[in-house]
Amino acid sequence: MVPWVFSVCFLVFSVKIAASEDPPCIIDLECPECIPDNMPLVTSHRAVNGSVRAQSRDEVLLSCGGGKFLAFPLRTTLTAVCEAGRYRLHHDHTLRHLLELGCQESVLEDVLHQVEHCPPPLQGRAYQLQVSAGRTRHLALVCFDADRGRAERARAGRLTLAPHNDRAAPLTLLGNFNHMFDARTRRDAERLYRDRASLNRRLQEILKHDRVSLAGQTLTSASLLAPHYFKDQEMRAADFVSNEVAVWRSVADGNLKHLRADVARLLSLNRELEVHAGTHGVASLRGADNKRVELYLSAARRFPVPLYVWTAVVDPVSHAGLALVLLNDPFVAVSEIREAVFCDSMCGRAAWLRELHRNRHYEVPLYGLVFCCELHNFTRTVPELPAALVQSVRRNEEGMLLGDFA
Repeated sequence: MVPWVFSVCFLVFSVKIAASEDPPCIIDLECPECIPDNMPLVTSHRAVNGSVRAQSRDEVLLSCGGGKFLAFPLRTTLTAVCEAGRYRLHHDHTLRHLLELGCQESVLEDVLHQVEHCPPPLQGRAYQLQVSAGRTRHLALVCFDADRGRAERARAGRLTLAPHNDRAAPLTLLGNFNHMFDARTRRDAERLYRDRASLNRRLQEILKHDRVSLAGQTLTSASLLAPHYFKDQEMRAADFVSNEVAVWRSVADGNLKHLRADVARLLSLNRELEVHAGTHGVASLRGADNKRVELYLSAARRFPVPLYVWTAVVDPVSHAGLALVLLNDPFVAVSEIREAVFCDSMCGRAAWLRELHRNRHYEVPLYGLVFCCELHNFTRTVPELPAALVQSVRRNEEGMLLGDFA
């Protein structure tokens, strides 16, 4: 081989090796510290298992959905090339860290919205994505009880909405007041749920005169609608604080995690499913003189720790469904379980509950006892899910969602 030809081939080969060894650009959507406060949409790549991965030299397209970038106030989109884990912008050739490429405002919004079967004083809300200027995609609906500081119920999966206008109308005096009250509730919820140490200091303060033993248990926050109930980059909608409740740590790390994994898998197989989630009742602890102390994390009986966290899955095509109910009480006595479980559980027959069955602890209170109810039976006990929302489901066993669906 001619020496100069060999040199050129070696140079090209070396460049290819160097390029292949450059680290990819990985965007971890489940790590709030790893992305900008107002993360743009990545329109060139899809998310897989909670992260977006672009190989070195890949072209990456970012969009603020009609809004503008914080560092580039005239731009709604940016084009960049992944280079050594960072982003080489096309328009000015600068190499930027992802944290420098946030939008001025979030492309995801938690806004007041009309929600069926959510009459005043309950507050309808919508989680929505600003796809582009004037174009919105609805991701979830929430019926929120602002007086108590908790979600009555939330809904994801298949959404059916009546025709409406998402553009904000001029606010009335009442509308301005509602927005002010909404901001205060949101601030209070963030203070409670976003700082685990603060949440448990509050708990200790509430109980310090009641001589209650927590046996090493602590509270944490958990979302009603899990991140993986949403597609692709839309999973960040689960981070809205109106979607959070307080649960015991052993319950959150136990059966609540397994239950949500099963629902997420089922939803990934069938995007026509409707998923409703909510809470019922108020958790309590046995204090001095054997009296029960109900757990409210704020004054005026606001921000209750729920006794039950439930999820209802509805298939509108087969007219079947199932309610999964988790008892958020790791302290429950054996003698109290019969009263706490308010339906004949069908969890053992629901083949799609793979994670719950695999971990074998779904009937252990320490990890959050789980039982499964026929939906019409469930709505008679839990008014937070209106019967009208499941009226298409057939009654009794023929209307129960029990197959594997793999």
